[in-house]
Amino acid sequence: MYVKIACVAGLLISVYALWIEVQVYTHSNYLALCDLHQYISCSRVLTSRYSKGFGVIGDIMGQDHPLNQPNCIYGILYYLIYLTLDTMKQTDTVKKIKLSLSLSSILMSLYLGYLLAFVLVDLCLVCISSYAVNCTLFAIALIRYREMMGKAKVS
Repeated sequence: MYVKIACVAGLLISVYALWIEVQVYTHSNYLALCDLHQYISCSRVLTSRYSKGFGVIGDIMGQDHPLNQPNCIYGILYYLIYLTLDTMKQTDTVKKIKLSLSLSSILMSLYLGYLLAFVLVDLCLVCISSYAVNCTLFAIALIRYREMMGKAKVS
């Protein structure tokens, strides 16, 4: 239940981030609800060079490469995959995949959080919300993985 709630929250956050990006690019005077101050601006972060392809894919493969998509598109895919995995029978393999996926999202959140704080010097409420969702999913996956490992030792 908690995983589904977290995934839906992550989906909504990612869709809102995509909405902001589209609005900023199509309406020059658009002001997002999360733009509260010069240094608290999700619009500025979500339209920075780091908001597509994690700021890396475009540099390596070219700005027009099909993988150089807005980060929120990757977020939408991640939460959909995770939600799909959560609806499946929770075998050991599924639990390991969920732990691996959630760990990768934590590592990406750390990377993007570093860029947010020290490179862009901004506070993006949408971004921080997605990091919180990723931490929640990782914590749940870790707890379930440890439970699985504890049962394996008893058997």
